[in-house]
Amino acid sequence: MSWSSYRSGQRTVDDFATQLQNEVSRHILQYLSHYLATPRQLAQTNAAALSLDSFSLQDWQVTGAYFWEQMQAFQVQGLFYSEALKGQLLLSRGDDGMAELYRHRENTAEDNGEETPPWAGVTISRQGRFRDPSRDSPQGLTEVLDRLASPPVSGPVWHYLSSGNLLAIAPLYGTTGELRGTLAVETELAALESFLRELPLMQGGQAFIVDRQGRLIASSAPQSFSQTSRTRLEDEDSLTVFNSSNATIRTAANTLVNRFDSLEKIQGTQIFQFTRRRGRYFLQVTPFNDDWGLDWLVVVTVPNTELMTPIWLNVGIIAILGGMATVAAAIVGWQLAAWLADPLRRLSKSMAQLGRQQWSPTLPVVFEDSSREVGLLGKSFNRLALRLQTLITRLEDENAALQETDRLKDLYLHNLAEEFRKPIEDAIAQVEMLSDRPHEYSQQDLEDLHKLRKLGTLLLELMEDISDLTQIHSGQMTPELEAVDLQRLLDEVVDEHQAALQEANLSLERRDFPPPLCVTADRQMLKQVLAIVFENAIQFTEQGLIRLSTAISGPMGKTSYHELPEAIITVSDSGIGIAPEQQEKLFQPFTKIEGCPEERRGPGLGLTIAANLVSLMKGKIFINSEGCGKGTTVTIILPVSS
Repeated sequence: MSWSSYRSGQRTVDDFATQLQNEVSRHILQYLSHYLATPRQLAQTNAAALSLDSFSLQDWQVTGAYFWEQMQAFQVQGLFYSEALKGQLLLSRGDDGMAELYRHRENTAEDNGEETPPWAGVTISRQGRFRDPSRDSPQGLTEVLDRLASPPVSGPVWHYLSSGNLLAIAPLYGTTGELRGTLAVETELAALESFLRELPLMQGGQAFIVDRQGRLIASSAPQSFSQTSRTRLEDEDSLTVFNSSNATIRTAANTLVNRFDSLEKIQGTQIFQFTRRRGRYFLQVTPFNDDWGLDWLVVVTVPNTELMTPIWLNVGIIAILGGMATVAAAIVGWQLAAWLADPLRRLSKSMAQLGRQQWSPTLPVVFEDSSREVGLLGKSFNRLALRLQTLITRLEDENAALQETDRLKDLYLHNLAEEFRKPIEDAIAQVEMLSDRPHEYSQQDLEDLHKLRKLGTLLLELMEDISDLTQIHSGQMTPELEAVDLQRLLDEVVDEHQAALQEANLSLERRDFPPPLCVTADRQMLKQVLAIVFENAIQFTEQGLIRLSTAISGPMGKTSYHELPEAIITVSDSGIGIAPEQQEKLFQPFTKIEGCPEERRGPGLGLTIAANLVSLMKGKIFINSEGCGKGTTVTIILPVSS
């Protein structure tokens, strides 16, 4: 009985420890995804605005004020921009809550030989007011200046700063592929350590983040070694996880290296155990990476000792009681068996439910009618169960806080897009009014007005896309589903794009399912989706034709042919095509596909909006291409209306 109780308790402890590690790792990965997405999205948003000449170093204080608004909204440490051959703009948060804005400008021929100071600076108060002009060069930003002067050649990357912060660097290219400048966003890693230390891990348990080279990024250990080393600006080798002052972290790291030969060889989530000072630990390691080259490992360790102590105590007590029962088996054997069996069954059932994270309404388990030893085991179990419930509740609260931050970010971007919309529309109207008087301007002036109108239209479309995306993401856009005549709606979309087809010298081939064919959808949403897909087909096809077809098929996954079928809308082109490894990125916002000509690139929001709208209408959308130069096929599936 002692051995059986030990084995049952050990299996339950293993299940409990695995469940705890899974929950902690999941919340750490979720926090990293949300926290590190902010600097990437800021860099991409600013790159889109810069590509449309929304702001520049010419009006550096206006651009600095725009950066300051972003710094306050997203709580980043600094925003930086370097424009090739024109200068640099630096905005950095100070310890006192103030912000320092600097602009460096080289003397050029436009200065007519006049020497101007290379640095211009100003302090921005907590309320966003400019004060204390300064011409001194910035202090403590030398490393950032060096990184801006040498942008990455292969795309956006992350860079570790000696201050302990992380720098998101994104190069900005012109329409002909030339380097226009470099964007950078600085974010603090100290927030990661604060988050890890707030995790209610068991006593002796640790959670830490390490990169593939062994650099300790953050840990839950008090007075973290990594933070101390960064403050002292020690040699980079001293920052490795193998030199951590915390013995558990150091042992876990060495265990990973001994097991996999190198941290770089760890693929996928791995769970195993290791020992330290006669104590057994559960270890789970999970890779975390992103498209900007970040490659970290999230490691969670849970001690086995605290979990097994009550079980060992119970095993010893049961052994003693078993010996006594052997001596007095004839007298009290059957009573003792009945006395121990019922509470142990309740405990085993509750532990099994706890291991599967099924909260039983009978928790905590009451052992008033059991032995003192079983009662002690039950109390230990109740403490562990309540601790796990508290842990998951706190983690859920953290997740709710992250979702609220995400909602505020969407609200800020939506309001920003709405504020930009009116001045952009006014500017386009002024340009159109000037274009209506061609006899007053030269041919060059008319071409410049045409370019201004085109850029304004692109910027307005970008603002509308950002507004739509934030409304979808925040749940403010709700479809009004109705029966929509699919052929009539397709006729409208084709008619509106007939001029674009003729301008691009493309032919259109249609194959319509015999009408009437109605689908259940929101008419305006579906029209917007079809327009996005059709415009992409025209934009990325230099010559050839575009095929538009409709059909129906039996509902996938249905068991009865009497259920409503599904309508299939297919838009195929003979354009530039997409490499297979790039296709899964198409529905992500601000995605730039490698190999796509620069003049055909947009802000990267169209397919993201289309996919979200189709999902709101309970439909599906797919993209397929056999490779570059082999065309692209977009398939939309919607339920047929009754």
